[in-house]
Amino acid sequence: MAIATLPIVLSVVLTELAVGGSFLGCWVDRGGRAPVGFLKLVAFVDAGAIAAALALVPVFPRGDLADAASINTGPLGAFGQALILVTVLVIIQLVTAFLPARGIRIAAGILTTVAGVLALAVVALVTKPAESSVDPLALVAMPLGAIALGGADGAMLLGHWYLVTPKLSPGPLRRASLTVVAAITLQIALVGIVWLRGDLTGTWETALSVALGLRIGVGLLMTLVVAAAAWWTAGMNTQSSTGLLYVALGCVFAGEVSARVIFFLTGVPI
Repeated sequence: MAIATLPIVLSVVLTELAVGGSFLGCWVDRGGRAPVGFLKLVAFVDAGAIAAALALVPVFPRGDLADAASINTGPLGAFGQALILVTVLVIIQLVTAFLPARGIRIAAGILTTVAGVLALAVVALVTKPAESSVDPLALVAMPLGAIALGGADGAMLLGHWYLVTPKLSPGPLRRASLTVVAAITLQIALVGIVWLRGDLTGTWETALSVALGLRIGVGLLMTLVVAAAAWWTAGMNTQSSTGLLYVALGCVFAGEVSARVIFFLTGVPI
């Protein structure tokens, strides 16, 4: 019943985009050189993403459909409720983006990020029966995905400010790009641990094998190379760096969708 998990996959990926964007906005703003217009734009994008994630909650699988897809509806329902809180906090962060007080903006970003990470931790439990133990790697996988996806989106949006403000310091763009590199590196380490414990061995269906290849080849390895190149070129040519970040965003998105499909069908956190 792969189709039954599709609304969950989409909602989680959109939540990752919003939570990661909130984190990146806060992280770049903390450096003290983030353009105010960028903070407003990324907050608007985050609000749209989390609103779309919340809108998918009513179509989550329930009853016999959830049982057929081996979905634990307890954590799934809790995730839907947590999304309401995260949505409220994202809106608050959007409002603070228009305020001159940087401390308030950063505090709102931290609260939003923490709430989002907890929501993603809750939804990581939906593939486990109520009496089973929690997989700590599953609790880590989605927050890392949030930083990678939201970070790539935020870094790409930040790059546009250099088109209209050429004298803007490349520091914020390099900081944002390096955040993506760090997140992808940790994700590769996570996949390595999953492989070492034997979760990726055995026979997989063809579709899942393709998704796994897309996840590792495009979502991780290709993204790492492109994001590292974006970080490197940011100090020399910000337009080239922004173009590379477009590619990185597409790669991360493809990888995150593939990873969440695999997780909600097999329970393997990659």
